[in-house]
Amino acid sequence: MKKTIFLLLAIIGSTLSSKAQEVYHDSTALLILDKVGEYFGELNSLKFTTKTSEDVGFRNDFFIKEFRTGEFILQGSNKLAAKVIARGKPQFYYYNGSQIVYYSLEDNYYAASEAPSTTLDLFESLHTDFGVQLVATDFLYPDFTAHLTETMDYIEYLGEAEIEGHKSFHIGAANSEMTFQIWISQEIESRPYKILVTYLGEPYAHQVEVTFDNWEINMNYPESIFEFLPPPNSKQITWTKKD
Repeated sequence: MKKTIFLLLAIIGSTLSSKAQEVYHDSTALLILDKVGEYFGELNSLKFTTKTSEDVGFRNDFFIKEFRTGEFILQGSNKLAAKVIARGKPQFYYYNGSQIVYYSLEDNYYAASEAPSTTLDLFESLHTDFGVQLVATDFLYPDFTAHLTETMDYIEYLGEAEIEGHKSFHIGAANSEMTFQIWISQEIESRPYKILVTYLGEPYAHQVEVTFDNWEINMNYPESIFEFLPPPNSKQITWTKKD
């Protein structure tokens, strides 16, 4: 049974990874990705929801699947409000341009830390300093396409696909360590429906899959939603950075 599971996981993304030996960047794929970057670079605000499934280490020799949902509001270059539900527990993040606050509703405690001056830098800081991968945000970066061409040996437009009734462009990318797939709307607004990342390292291949929905753009959100007001009887704890 163990051999069978390993074989199935090893096959995931094999078509992409087999092509990652030589550098190949399909011009059609790059044009589609460029349009995504241009679209998000012109927005003043953005709201969307996510459903995420992720393989996480359970023991040394295997992974388990965990699920979470999220709701995200970004405004300007330095405002973020987010709600993430993981293992049935609601967690909130508030960023006002200078400080990031994490709040656990169930435990009624919060932690605050100084933050970078932009939301995109904040996403990087959360992951690097605190080990928090809040959401897959690659497509929000202005150098999205350039970063893929620098890090991926293989990028190709894989054709049209349908995601939950939505027609989309399917693009795949790969290098020796991972494969990256993205499904992008064929509508006027170039938004992703789904991102799937497969890591090919030991002990087994493992995946992160994010589905995006309920997009709202260029709404005017009040500044107060990005500020954290400690609830009654809440307790502040220290937010410790990774070693």
